[in-house]
Amino acid sequence: MIFHPKNSTLFKLTFLLIAGMALWCIEGKAQKGKTKDPVTVNILPYNKKARFNKKFPVKYKIQFINNLKDPQEGALVYTVFDNANQEILENSLDVRVNAKKTLVSNFEIPIVKEGNYTIKMRIELTNFNSNFDGSFAYIGPPRKSKDRKPEIAQEPIVNTPPLNWSKDNLSGVAGRQSLSADEIKDAPVSEEPESEEEEGEMIIKLKPYKKDGVFYDGEKIKYSVSIANKYKVRQDGTFTAIVQTELGETVSSTQVKLKIAKKGQKNFQIEIPKPPKEGVYNLRAATNTSTYDDTALYAFGYNISKIKTPYYLPPDFEEYWQTAMSDLAKVDPQYKISRDDEHSTKYHDVYRVDMKGIDDFPFYGYLSIPKLKGKYPVIIGFGGYKKEVMPLLFDEFISFSVNVRGIDKKYEKEFNPDNIEQIMLKAEDKDAYVYKGIYLDCIRAVEFVYAHGHMGMDLNRVLAFGGSQGATMGLVTAALMPDKINAVIASNPVFADWKNSFAVGKNKRELSFPSDAIVRYLKDNPDFTEEQMLETFNYFDLQNFMPKVKCPVLYAVGLQDEFIAPGSAIAAYNKLPFDALSKSELFIFPDLGHEIPVYHNSFIGIWFNEKAVSKKKR
Repeated sequence: MIFHPKNSTLFKLTFLLIAGMALWCIEGKAQKGKTKDPVTVNILPYNKKARFNKKFPVKYKIQFINNLKDPQEGALVYTVFDNANQEILENSLDVRVNAKKTLVSNFEIPIVKEGNYTIKMRIELTNFNSNFDGSFAYIGPPRKSKDRKPEIAQEPIVNTPPLNWSKDNLSGVAGRQSLSADEIKDAPVSEEPESEEEEGEMIIKLKPYKKDGVFYDGEKIKYSVSIANKYKVRQDGTFTAIVQTELGETVSSTQVKLKIAKKGQKNFQIEIPKPPKEGVYNLRAATNTSTYDDTALYAFGYNISKIKTPYYLPPDFEEYWQTAMSDLAKVDPQYKISRDDEHSTKYHDVYRVDMKGIDDFPFYGYLSIPKLKGKYPVIIGFGGYKKEVMPLLFDEFISFSVNVRGIDKKYEKEFNPDNIEQIMLKAEDKDAYVYKGIYLDCIRAVEFVYAHGHMGMDLNRVLAFGGSQGATMGLVTAALMPDKINAVIASNPVFADWKNSFAVGKNKRELSFPSDAIVRYLKDNPDFTEEQMLETFNYFDLQNFMPKVKCPVLYAVGLQDEFIAPGSAIAAYNKLPFDALSKSELFIFPDLGHEIPVYHNSFIGIWFNEKAVSKKKR
């Protein structure tokens, strides 16, 4: 997960994610009497889409804010992994920020090979330690569409407001760089452009008439189109908007002839024919001219409140989970609470909590409590797929970051001795399937909270949040413990309507997780069929839990999500019972994949604070 552990309450209340999956950092209101965080670190890619090339090399912006009376010294260590998760580069930078000063700088990463990359950063300063994860793409010059590398869905490393970044402030010998400055204010804006608008390129921009890209009966489905010709010659050709279902079936095609003068621009509008039924539709925008050929992918929703998918509910679904909860109750949790001096601060006490779940398997979490005495609402945070959630420090909440089984490397061999992709671990048996234990770990974590109200927890105000798999775990927990959770923030949930999602995933031109992992497993295990797999998955399918959720939900979906069919994610939301649905909110982001935009975090913070005011009705 990506998070900003030292930020304060208002904008700090969500995860994002990312496969690598997420992001969780929001800035906001400070603790009473404490107006500044001791140390703040913000990191962003120079290019907003994190897409770089030879002309615009891989570069990141970084800001250190030291509000302490002592200088902060240490290092930033970053490791880059390729698309196969192989480490290809590690480097470190020395850091020094004087007392009560701000350092603003940037650093380049020597990547010159095309591809999609993941970057992991570790910052270790005198009074600050943190991890940051992100991803970026390195691409080549413009070329024909058949030769182009696909874009990646980028998660910004940290959610931060716009900043003016200084020119390069790095120095040092090869393999070891340094960052050092007393204070940089009003640094000049970098000369780097925000987009790769190179000569010899066509810049195509589509914008739906409705910001969320969602249209209903009686509304025209319209887009404004802008095409800029950066070539020194006139461009003749066509622009074609091809609308397809999530399964790739073409439902309409709208074409416009193009004649654009050299260095000229053409602006026009297109109206998309009404789709045959409600759903999420992909829009392939193909631009074919004299010297340019490219296709970009967009998406829109049509009558999304009516999207329904069939239930594949096992007849013994209720009995299965009643028995599972009963079996969990028989397991001694063996709670062990240990103070974590490394992560505790002047304003927060942090504890590592170890406990036992079903089958006596161990897992853990981090409990963070403001030192200012009082009763605090509780936020329970669930992490993404195989991602550790570190302590989250809020000024007006107690937080419990839950790391379910499979996260603690100490038990890796015991958990998965054959190193099988986690999502397929023991999928042949619904009673042994890995997500039975993972979901029950979430239940046990809530039980821990309710068993320790004496530690300053207001048990009338308990909220859950997460992104990706963490969103799913929060919703499943609210369904299985409807009287324990006040509200859920669920950004980009996954594992909903497995039958349709897998059908959509395996139909894509290029497979992505989890479909690629499932396809490989089924190929390597021919005696285990897709039908048998879905029979197991139906016991853990998010859509089957949604009718049992009773609390308000803030739900976010990116219409270009690669990890779940967006239509399936929306259909799961529509399965909330009426009372919960009437208090919930759905946000749609048509241009995003498995992520949420930076500005959405501010709304999450406000929404979470509002829900924390409302106490549960017993």
